[in-house]
This record gives sequence, C-alpha cells and structure tokens, in this order.
Amino acid sequence: MTLRTASVTALFAAGALFGVTACSSSVPLAPQASLFARLGGMENLTAVADEVVSKVSIDPRSRRTFEGVNLARLKASVASHLCSVSGGPCKYEGDSMALAHRGMALTVEELQVMGEHVDRALIGRGVARKEREELEAILDKLSGEVLNK
Repeated sequence: MTLRTASVTALFAAGALFGVTACSSSVPLAPQASLFARLGGMENLTAVADEVVSKVSIDPRSRRTFEGVNLARLKASVASHLCSVSGGPCKYEGDSMALAHRGMALTVEELQVMGEHVDRALIGRGVARKEREELEAILDKLSGEVLNK
C-alpha cells in the first residue's frame, strides 16, 4: 500500500467514523410539549376564551346566537373545552357540541367569523402559527357537530 493509498484509506475511515458518531445520539430527544402548553396554558386559553366570546357576542355577523346567553358561564365553558381538546389537564364537562348548538341554525359564515376571532385572539396572545393551525384543525373536526350536520 502506498503512502497516498494509506492516507486516502485513513481519510475514508475517519469520515466513516465521524459519520457514525455524528448520526448517533446518546442524548434522547425531549418529547414535544403538549399543544395546551404551547398555546400558553390555562392563563392564555382563559384570556382567549374571554376575548373571543366578548367579540363574537357583539359582532354583527355572529351576535344573534348569543342573545340571552350567560356569557360568563360560556367563557368558562369555552376555556375548559379549549384546555381539554388541546391536551391540557381539564376535563370538559359541558354539553356535546351538537347538543350545545342544537336549534341555533348556525351558518358556515358564522362559524368562520368565530374562527377569525379565535385566530386574532391567539395572535394577540403571541401564539405561533403552527400552534394556531394545530388548534384550528382540532376545532374544524367539530364543525359538523356545531352546525348540526
């Protein structure tokens, strides 16, 4: 083996060794925090629920469905529901989405208005796009129940 061949072989051996050690990790990756935690926890979700219910209850595009509703009770229920669906420690004990919205004849447009207010409230609380989209996907799955379809 020539000196040049030995040097190239050593270089490949070092590269292979480096590659193996660079790819193997003895430190386990930390599990990702729950969506609940990434949304800012109960403090943030309570503030979001408060803001959203306050705004949709006066927005001309959605206020009709909030007439005569106990808004304080609704805010607490929405906060608990957001906590529950985002993996938080809360156990939502309110009515199912279908039962809670039965007879309201909500429209897709009204639901979109509510979604806009949720997104704005989350943005205002500093929640990143990824987390907002993750929560939106969860809430979108409930739209059929909310619209009673």
